[in-house]
Amino acid sequence: MKTIVLTFDDACRSHLEIVVPILEKYGFGATFFISQPECWFETPNAHLTKTEIVAFYKRGFELGNHTMNHPDLRILSDPECRSEISLMNDLIKNTGAPSPVSFAYPGGPYAENAAKLLPDHGIRYARTTEHSLWTKETDPLRIPCYSVCNKQLNNFREGLELLGTREDAALVLLYHGVPDIAHEHCTTDPEIFADHMKYLHDNGYQVLSMADYGTVLMN
Repeated sequence: MKTIVLTFDDACRSHLEIVVPILEKYGFGATFFISQPECWFETPNAHLTKTEIVAFYKRGFELGNHTMNHPDLRILSDPECRSEISLMNDLIKNTGAPSPVSFAYPGGPYAENAAKLLPDHGIRYARTTEHSLWTKETDPLRIPCYSVCNKQLNNFREGLELLGTREDAALVLLYHGVPDIAHEHCTTDPEIFADHMKYLHDNGYQVLSMADYGTVLMN
């Protein structure tokens, strides 16, 4: 079956209010990557609070680690990287959700210095924003994806064309806020997102979280 791995970054309030009901309508899985820098809360009602993010887990979705403060990990020391990873792990575990096994590099670029530290924190899968498909040959700590937003709508089409009818690979899609009222450069209109999800449903794609597809590859 053609497979999509669906991911969302930054704990936007629209994820819970707009995205989740659409995913539940189609029975889709997804991974929501959580980050909580204090500066993000300068935009009222844009992001979920620490106590609200547990709603994703309670409704059957995966919570992933996106670091606490969303830094460029490539320029941090090992102790600084460890702190960013462990602080978010602790925040997620304190909601009652399981310790994360999936991770997304802040900003998207692969950070080799951080990748070597991830297994120590229980991370098995880590997503970049490099364009390719996820196969058995992919480094699980360097999983590529196609980022989709109003300014990059062509990535949805190009990613699906690359996947084609392959059943030995998955296309990982990344969305930010739907809409993203704090970061206009990566916003997606709700109507566009709804159309994308309807297309996936109507054309027979299975839509999974990162952890679920990782399990598929292991079997």
